[in-house]
Amino acid sequence: MELVSPTKEYEASWRRIVEEFRHDDKTIKLWEVLGDPDDLDGCVLMAEKHAQGMELPADWVPYNIFWLVDGVEIVGIVSLRHKLNDFLAREGGHIGYEIVPSQRGKGYGNKILELSLRKAKEMGFTRILIASDDDNVASWKIMEKNGGKSAGKIETERRITRRYWIDL
Repeated sequence: MELVSPTKEYEASWRRIVEEFRHDDKTIKLWEVLGDPDDLDGCVLMAEKHAQGMELPADWVPYNIFWLVDGVEIVGIVSLRHKLNDFLAREGGHIGYEIVPSQRGKGYGNKILELSLRKAKEMGFTRILIASDDDNVASWKIMEKNGGKSAGKIETERRITRRYWIDL
């Protein structure tokens, strides 16, 4: 298993996961930030631009998108944000990830966070903030398993968010 930057090499898998995400009520649709998911070339290009801080939506920060691949299949998507803005400091953190619906409960959440933390360290981070909804027990257990130290909970009009710092 490894994290890879978006590429046409995984096009068949990309097409399958897009359909899965479209029909999953629990997904946050992390992949939609790249534009039209039916235009993989456009998504790859947008991922490259966003990593360089170009053509970002208002109030966004530069970030890298990586796919967690197992063999030839994409099993997860992660966004590694280069810095925190006010929203990310409260509710989002440096890392946001999503596992393909049919692949949940197979240990991929732990693996994607573990590999994302390695990438963050390679990029020069020494400390990472991560967050999840308070009722997402699986997510915050993964954060704790990967060294997360509680930074408390924040309640907004939308939800309660658990936050954790991880020293790299």
